[in-house]
Amino acid sequence: MKGAILAEFLRWYAARANTQSLGRLIDESPLCRQVGFVSDDPAFGLIQSAWYPASAIHWLTDATLTPLAPSARSALLREGVDHVTERLFRGLYSVLFTLVATPDRYGRHIQRAWRQLHDSGEREVNLVGPGQAVSITRDWPAHHPVLCEIVSETTRAVFTRMKVGIVEIERSQCISRGDTMCVTKLRWQQSVQR
Repeated sequence: MKGAILAEFLRWYAARANTQSLGRLIDESPLCRQVGFVSDDPAFGLIQSAWYPASAIHWLTDATLTPLAPSARSALLREGVDHVTERLFRGLYSVLFTLVATPDRYGRHIQRAWRQLHDSGEREVNLVGPGQAVSITRDWPAHHPVLCEIVSETTRAVFTRMKVGIVEIERSQCISRGDTMCVTKLRWQQSVQR
């Protein structure tokens, strides 16, 4: 995973939860220290343009988010994804967002956008009707149940930023549940402008 998105999420999480407890977890993990995470740095030592192994991200995810009750974790992830998406699309990835700022273009360019943040996996987003799309992730060795939920929430956040209306998602398939791919259905109803 690219450092830019990971660093932004960790900064948000540390401010939201507890910087010292996150720092302590990083200090306790030989894997995190080995790949360059630093507990006493505001960006945790992450370089925005560098790539970080899924194993370290999985370890941090398991240590911080997996223990939460599913509803609490989902609410926290949604809040974090909304924050990170807002920050990245106003800054580093603003040009990328301009490229994919409509549902149709997002579907056409999702694989290219995915490759800006992930070095493996296949992504597609298909419009299947008025106010409906299906997001598919497959062949992603870095898959993790929480990261998969983050991908679904990120797709929701991107569609929301396109101002299509209120976006609802339903995660209908996930390889962590034994499915062959991860599928999220998106639905929205265009809000009426007054």
